[in-house]
Amino acid sequence: MTALFATATIAATEPTPLDRFINGFPMQLEKETRNADYNELFSGGDASTYFNMRVSEFLPTAILPSRQGVMALAKAPMPAIGKVKADMMSVSKLKGPLSLDQFLEQASFAQGFLVVHQGKIVYEKYPRIRQEDHHLWMSCAKPMASLVIDQLISEGKIDQHKPITTYLPDFKGTSWDGVTTRDVMDMATGMDIEDTTESRFDPNNIARRVYESEFGFENKTRGVENLRDVLRSTPKKDEPGLAFNYASGLTQMLVILAEEVEQDRWAQIFDRRVWSKVGAEGALQLHLTPDGIAAVHGLVSSNLRDFARFGMLYTPSWQKIATEQVVSKEILDRIHSEVRSHEFIMAGFDGPVFADRVGTDDFIANSRQWDLVWPDGDLMKFGLMGQGLYVSPTRDLVIVYFNVNNEDLSAHRFVRPIATSGLFDKQQPKVNPQ
Repeated sequence: MTALFATATIAATEPTPLDRFINGFPMQLEKETRNADYNELFSGGDASTYFNMRVSEFLPTAILPSRQGVMALAKAPMPAIGKVKADMMSVSKLKGPLSLDQFLEQASFAQGFLVVHQGKIVYEKYPRIRQEDHHLWMSCAKPMASLVIDQLISEGKIDQHKPITTYLPDFKGTSWDGVTTRDVMDMATGMDIEDTTESRFDPNNIARRVYESEFGFENKTRGVENLRDVLRSTPKKDEPGLAFNYASGLTQMLVILAEEVEQDRWAQIFDRRVWSKVGAEGALQLHLTPDGIAAVHGLVSSNLRDFARFGMLYTPSWQKIATEQVVSKEILDRIHSEVRSHEFIMAGFDGPVFADRVGTDDFIANSRQWDLVWPDGDLMKFGLMGQGLYVSPTRDLVIVYFNVNNEDLSAHRFVRPIATSGLFDKQQPKVNPQ
């Protein structure tokens, strides 16, 4: 596994247009990806493209099959969705505003875009990927972890207001004492584990050590580390609850928490509780650390339609893709009713960053591993290199998309204009912050 993060580097060149990879990758790129270093795999270049779509070639992978068989999605095309316009981000080389159709045609890094309304596919385009191709969800996978924890909270197996160390005996006596499960769910722990640009280059940074341990990469100063040991060593920076500080390591704390409470591995927990109920078109891939911990913070793969099916679990149309309701009204109400303040999210580094991504700051805050919650109840989750998951429970709407670009994230600019275009509207109830 160390070879995955060897020190050889790929020459800094303009990324290859993704349409050249639709029918497969050249052998040389596979070799280059195996020799890519830590940063190159997540830079948005050619190695990133290969890794996004072929990650099971590099990491141990748990395969969750479609146990129910395919519960097909009907189609009811709405061409007007493709006419919805959005401004491009300031870093974009594209000249905007562009319609969604124009964006997908011009953005050489855009792979697929799918909109599902009332359980029907109303917009679907694959300009640079095949419909059946698997792709990493990146951080859009994080709500998978909060969903399972919320189920355990509803069942009385976890008290979200107790310290997480109540359930993790080997974490007692560390800086995690006093941090509640709810703090971890909302990324409000005050722990020094935040994902930052600087963390990519500092071998002593906890966030970087989390990622390195997940891939079995040798840390320059500590050698190969175990993920649980890295998390246990996290120091405290601030008091819990003061601000939103984004950290993938916190999602991994939820995975470890679920495994400890259920005394089972994450893949089986999620399969039993969630995915076995879903009539997916393909297998769900959960990619694992060398010691078998599912990297649910982002290393999860599926095709785009099954990505949308996960989002549909949060909508009234769950019955069209699942045999049981796995996102209860209680869980959905908890996401909305326990959302923190706008000041809370904007006090952290990522609040203003997220506002720039969607082109508006009219959201309330983040909540329970979802990056944004709006007053109309809509939910947003961003993924590295431009993956997106947008869910509107009240409009019965899901928007998902795949991209490979770390700089131009303009695909995110379309979600609110589409949702609020009037194409899907009823009178929307307000969701008030706590």
